[in-house]
Amino acid sequence: MAPVSLECNRHSARLHECGYEYMTRLMALDVGEVRIGVAVSDSTRFLASPYTTLYVSRDEAQTWTALQQLINEVEAEGLVIGLPISLDGQIHAQGERVVAFAERLKQHISIPITFWDERLSTVEAQRLLAERNQHTKGKRARRGGHQRHQRIHTKRRQKGQEIDAIAAAVILQEYLDALGSKTEETKT
Repeated sequence: MAPVSLECNRHSARLHECGYEYMTRLMALDVGEVRIGVAVSDSTRFLASPYTTLYVSRDEAQTWTALQQLINEVEAEGLVIGLPISLDGQIHAQGERVVAFAERLKQHISIPITFWDERLSTVEAQRLLAERNQHTKGKRARRGGHQRHQRIHTKRRQKGQEIDAIAAAVILQEYLDALGSKTEETKT
């Protein structure tokens, strides 16, 4: 990467002048048995955002096709997959399922895969979602309430989808932050 001048920052309008010319997007997955949360980074690899949630199909070929379409859509150059490691540092049944999933996925995509410790990412996603919902409820109360005719199970389903994508964003953001701190260490 080119040396970065003091005038450059991550919000510069001309990122190529700041050494970010060759940066690309990353995509992250929070793989579950029913849903896969998907997040993407910005092209500077500074910020992760929830992107979508996929339902795991009984026909794995559909899942591989959907993931490749998303990779193409966001122009991802790398894939980060959350690996559930227990608090004692061991990989148990769910972690083994994720590793097996990634091994099968490798045969169907053309970008490198990196595993990242996803410990407590869902807890953090739930906290972020609750915080956002609390903020939203305050706004609705000031506007005079919200529509009550929505069904509860629809809200739960939407919340589950959101949590998966937010968890993927938490995983990706932690990965990006670690990359950023490594980059800073090599500069000094």
